[in-house]
Amino acid sequence: MIFTLEALYTLHIFNDYSDDLVFLPLPIAAEGNENRKESLLRVIEKGFEDLKDMGLIVDNQPTEECAQYGAYLKEYHDANYHCQVDQRLSYAPGVDAYKRMAIIIMEIGDNQFQLDRAGSAVFLAFLMEMHPVLQGVDETIKDYIHSQWEVEAFMRLMVHHGNDEAIRIRINEFSKDTQDTVYLTSNGHLYKYDLSTQMRRSIDSEQLKTQLIKKLKVRM
Repeated sequence: MIFTLEALYTLHIFNDYSDDLVFLPLPIAAEGNENRKESLLRVIEKGFEDLKDMGLIVDNQPTEECAQYGAYLKEYHDANYHCQVDQRLSYAPGVDAYKRMAIIIMEIGDNQFQLDRAGSAVFLAFLMEMHPVLQGVDETIKDYIHSQWEVEAFMRLMVHHGNDEAIRIRINEFSKDTQDTVYLTSNGHLYKYDLSTQMRRSIDSEQLKTQLIKKLKVRM
């Protein structure tokens, strides 16, 4: 099932919320002269029609499937910990009593999103299999000459490593961004770059895996 952002926000409003979803801000009109209420009304009008076209609203009433997706989105909203991978995957772990399940919102195209609920371990396995940096991470080696933190301006990083494979992970806790990290490979080495401090150091593959498990709050 593919949602527009307007359709997701319509589900959000069905849940009696009108605030922004973490990492998925309310769509703003191109003119940029709307107030919040006007934006919400415009988004609901389009989102309601989108849900109808998807078959999730029939005879102007939400279906059971629509209610299920609404429940997933509520779990995403109510979580206090969110993670974003490459500005494409938004993720809220630990939404069940056993802290094993996660809500995943994946952007698959221009204003096209998939909303799903899966185990955090399943999500990690998906990343390890699909992401170019993680696919070959075991083949990288640590650059011990640069294993300590070193200052490197972001623009310099982009000049020297802009074409290298990288994965960016942002963490938001209690509606506040707390971590913003890039892991990149270059000349067979693996590096960690902290965007908030603009510092870089080399790590090994086991360190990356441990940090991923921690950042994604993976429970087996």
